[in-house]
Amino acid sequence: MSTDPTQHLSNQPGVPNLTPCMNAEQVVQLLHNRYTAKKYNPTMRVSEKDFAAIIEAGRMSPSSMGFEPWHFVRINNRDLINEMLPYMWGAAGKLEDASHVVALLGRNVDQMKPYSSYLTHIHEDIQKYPHEALDARMGRYVTFINEDHNLQTDSEKNLWVDKQVYLALGNMLTMSAAMGIDSTPIEGFQKRPLEKLLTERGVYDPEEFHLTVFVCFGYSDAEHRMKTRRPTSEVLTVID
Repeated sequence: MSTDPTQHLSNQPGVPNLTPCMNAEQVVQLLHNRYTAKKYNPTMRVSEKDFAAIIEAGRMSPSSMGFEPWHFVRINNRDLINEMLPYMWGAAGKLEDASHVVALLGRNVDQMKPYSSYLTHIHEDIQKYPHEALDARMGRYVTFINEDHNLQTDSEKNLWVDKQVYLALGNMLTMSAAMGIDSTPIEGFQKRPLEKLLTERGVYDPEEFHLTVFVCFGYSDAEHRMKTRRPTSEVLTVID
């Protein structure tokens, strides 16, 4: 089998070297079987190897213009978690016994301004594009933000960043399910007092990041009610 990422496999004419490891039925069944855990078994822990794979799923996620405007913070400190709980009504009964707790952060407006040190770092150091191509790329980015999507306020721009963070979150949830690990995405929290707590504790720099969402991982210790979703006919429209 070819290991050259520029070569297509003879039996897979699509994305180079993207060899299916599951068939469609298996993937669909995985998604049917995934539930948001409501309670965790405190005696069962996610291995470091499996947690690293979950983080890798987030790291390898797509983002608009490839800017990766996220940062993941694993919170092990139980005293800090206990301090967080009064502000996290959506985490009650879950955060206490979960194996791993992660805060997903988005980069602030100043970090995402054209020609910022962060975007220049992404362009030149991470993506290895030439410096002379930076002006054209930043020009396209300005048009994208200001005209194509009409993002005028800092709040609107932060929400655009949060959309990218949720792409990473989705991949992390699916990866954990594929390994038989339960998960709970958590939006049910009081943002302002929680951001104050986390920044005062040095969890992140508020000049660089803002809090987007939490997720915890572990092994469920409670039965699930039957999964419900709207039928395909309600969520899909086909235009011929």
